[in-house]
Parts: sequence; structure tokens; C-alpha cells
Amino acid sequence: MPTKVKGMTSLEIAIIVAIVLVIAVAVGWYLYTTFVATATGQPLLNVVSAELHTNGTLRLILVNPGPVDVQITSVEIAGHVVSITPPQTIRVGQQVTVRVTVSGVTVRPGTMLPGRVILSGGQSFLFNAAVKP
Repeated sequence: MPTKVKGMTSLEIAIIVAIVLVIAVAVGWYLYTTFVATATGQPLLNVVSAELHTNGTLRLILVNPGPVDVQITSVEIAGHVVSITPPQTIRVGQQVTVRVTVSGVTVRPGTMLPGRVILSGGQSFLFNAAVKP
């Protein structure tokens, strides 16, 4: 007795189409996020010099090598956060000197204190400040 060859049912076709659609959306999302990540630049900041004087004045020399402008909102030194109001914007290729007064930090000349510059986007850039008399 000959066997009947049965084709695919509509449920099987729907399952295959759904799987292909899920794979297509996943690949599309991957390509989209990869493009967005390369099209927008991540901020970068170089701390050229950091000095903390015994009177509490912190002097930072900062350079923005690009590819985007950065905005400094605060500076942390030895666990003490100092807000910069209004936030200071550093354009691409610009070098600036930032001076802030830090209160409540006990320092001794000749030592180094860890710190970081915090940007408006939440990124932070570490530095070690030399304590000067």
C-alpha cells in the first residue's frame, strides 16, 4: 500500500517563520547597537598634574584629547567630594586648570593622596595628588 507524503502543516510553517523572525531581530539589534557604540564617542580626560596644598587648595591641570566635550561635575580627593558648580565644560583639545578648596582633609607635605575627577555622565578619571606646603 503506497504511503501518502504529507506536506508541512500551517503550524510547522508558523514555528519556522517565528524562529527566523527571532533570529533576524537579534541580528538587527546587534548591528544597531554596534553602530551606535561606534558612532558616539566615549569621553576621555587626561590629568596632567594634581597638587594639593596644605591650605586645602587642589589644583588640577586637565586635557581633553577628545573625541567629545566633557563636563566636570565634581572632584573627589581622599574620600571627600567637592562639587563644581556650575559644572565646567572642557572642549576637545583644550587644557584647563581647575582649582577647588577641600576642607576636612588632614595632609602632610611630601605624601600622595588618591582622587578622581567625576564627569556629568558618571565616568571618573583617577589621579594621585602630590601634597605641597
